[in-house]
Amino acid sequence: MKASYNWLKDYCDFDLPAHELAERLSHSGLGVESYEPHSDDWMLDVEVKCNRPDCLCHLGIAREVAAVTGGKVRRPDFDLPEDPDQTVDDVASVEVTAPDLCPHYTARVIKGIRVGPSPAWLQERLTVCGLRPVNNVVDATNFVMLECGQPLHAFDLARIGGARIIVRRSRPGEVLTTIDASEHELSGQECVIADQFKPVALGGVMGGLDSEISEGTTDVLIEAARFAPTSIRKTSRAHGLASDSSYRYERGVDPEITDWASRRVCALILELAGGTLLRGVAEVRTDSTCLPEVTLRLARLALVLGIEVPHAEVLSILEGLGLEVLDRSDEAVTVRLPSWRADLSREVDLIEEVARIHGYDKIGETTQMAVRSVAPTVGEVAERRARRLLAGEGFSEVMTYSLVQPTPLQLAQPWHDGEPLPVRNPVSTERTHLRLTNMANLLLVKQLNQSLGTWPVDLFELGAIYLPRHGQDVPEEKLALSVLTDRQGGVRVLKGVLDNLLDELGIEAEVSETLGCAGPFEADGAVTLLMDGAVLGCAGLAAARHVKELDLRNQPALLEVDFHLLAGRCRLDPSYRPLSAYPATRRDIAVVVDEKVLWAQIEKCVRKNAPETLERIEFFDVYRGDPVPEGRKSVAFSLTFRRRDRTITAEEAEAARSAIVSALELELGAMLR
Repeated sequence: MKASYNWLKDYCDFDLPAHELAERLSHSGLGVESYEPHSDDWMLDVEVKCNRPDCLCHLGIAREVAAVTGGKVRRPDFDLPEDPDQTVDDVASVEVTAPDLCPHYTARVIKGIRVGPSPAWLQERLTVCGLRPVNNVVDATNFVMLECGQPLHAFDLARIGGARIIVRRSRPGEVLTTIDASEHELSGQECVIADQFKPVALGGVMGGLDSEISEGTTDVLIEAARFAPTSIRKTSRAHGLASDSSYRYERGVDPEITDWASRRVCALILELAGGTLLRGVAEVRTDSTCLPEVTLRLARLALVLGIEVPHAEVLSILEGLGLEVLDRSDEAVTVRLPSWRADLSREVDLIEEVARIHGYDKIGETTQMAVRSVAPTVGEVAERRARRLLAGEGFSEVMTYSLVQPTPLQLAQPWHDGEPLPVRNPVSTERTHLRLTNMANLLLVKQLNQSLGTWPVDLFELGAIYLPRHGQDVPEEKLALSVLTDRQGGVRVLKGVLDNLLDELGIEAEVSETLGCAGPFEADGAVTLLMDGAVLGCAGLAAARHVKELDLRNQPALLEVDFHLLAGRCRLDPSYRPLSAYPATRRDIAVVVDEKVLWAQIEKCVRKNAPETLERIEFFDVYRGDPVPEGRKSVAFSLTFRRRDRTITAEEAEAARSAIVSALELELGAMLR
């Protein structure tokens, strides 16, 4: 809000220059964004928060000035002569049929006015505040609005059909032309001010063109009312109309200022435009205001703020803000909250008022609360290492929604054979159930990236999945690591990634695999991964039906493992083993086996039958085709042998190799290629 420095001095005595006043108000929480000279005045651009509509007027800001300077607020005095022979009821009537939209409406009538320009002092006050002077009647209503925060409107009484004011809901299809010459078709939800025949104003938003004050106006009806903030906000947004009145009504006006503002503007119009005020007021009010009493305990004030504020200063601050002190003692102060401070209701609100006026800068920053750093848990460190490893191997991390639709893709998962748990109050029709796997979301992310021209992709997600518990509403929450790759030989790539992850986490447990696994996989292209007999996860090629449904260019490979199981087995501080001083020797072997024989079976057979000198076994190739018979494949791998006490001999390495080949022939029907 733009406020006049000179105008504020009319309501409160203070000796602060404009720049110092702006600084003091800003420190108290009423931010002054700028101040600019304006003739012999200063314009203060005050930032008013949404919970302080009482400061959208000069009297409200003057109360803040009084609180920070120790001054007193003076509400203007005025005389209001009335015609003893004629009353408002003799010439006009008011009816409210929508009290929920307008709980309080008042109307006064002034006859015999002379419409003309406003005096220079009034035009200057309005100009400083950013309003354009119109005429002495309209300017008077704007002046009082800027003075006390109550919007007002003046109607040309001669243009009010039947001299009746009816506050009602609009009727669908009614049309109203507002004073900005724009035409609006009403929906039936707006609050309108109507005469006997038609709407003449959008209540609280803007007056109608047909009933506005003109140079020929002699009799005026002065409206001062309160409207429901929600109704004003909806009407303003629906019709694209905004005014100084709607801005204040949307935030709420003082419920006890309405009649005072009506009398104040009538006195000003009589002074500026002459005329005779008819006796009485046409008024309809359906609500009442209860002013609560709140007690502020000084001990509580000191406990919350951590400082002692002198008793006399507490009283001065509360009285300066316009709070009526009902009782005071050395321990507490009881006040009655004013009608214009709807944001105050509790003791802690009063403590905040004292704190901001006393000065936040006077409250120390020390605290007795001990702050200690907490070391990350083993699981947290394991997660960090897993993310770092996968990122280093070229995989991009994604974060997808935990809430999904129960589509066939989402239901294809390895962990549970039941239905996913539904959410009682879903936020949308696309997010109705808790996910059972992360692999489905990775496929959807791949589909999205493909549609945007990014292909191929390597993705991973480390996130929770939610498995139903029998007879319980609360699911079992499992942390799953899911990986997708478009690389050639994708399943082998993912197994290699898993091996690297086990090394990174220091896990020395044996991981085996069995053919077949439930999930979004091809029936004969997936394996179940086991670690020391417990199910670790699964890996395989995405099912062709899902690839077709998602219109993917290729058939990606997927891996999903139970990360809680990995974190529980990890050793983040591996034991030291000295490097051998003796060289190793390597032997490459290629064997032909049946197509159904898995690499895991070959590896297990080799390790079982190898001597202690076997240091490492590495797979490096598989071949199908001539001269390998149909239904069989050639698997090539390398064996590394080393002794710790001396250099291993060629004879020892050959003997170990021969023993391994014999075992493969005997157990798996392998043939040396």
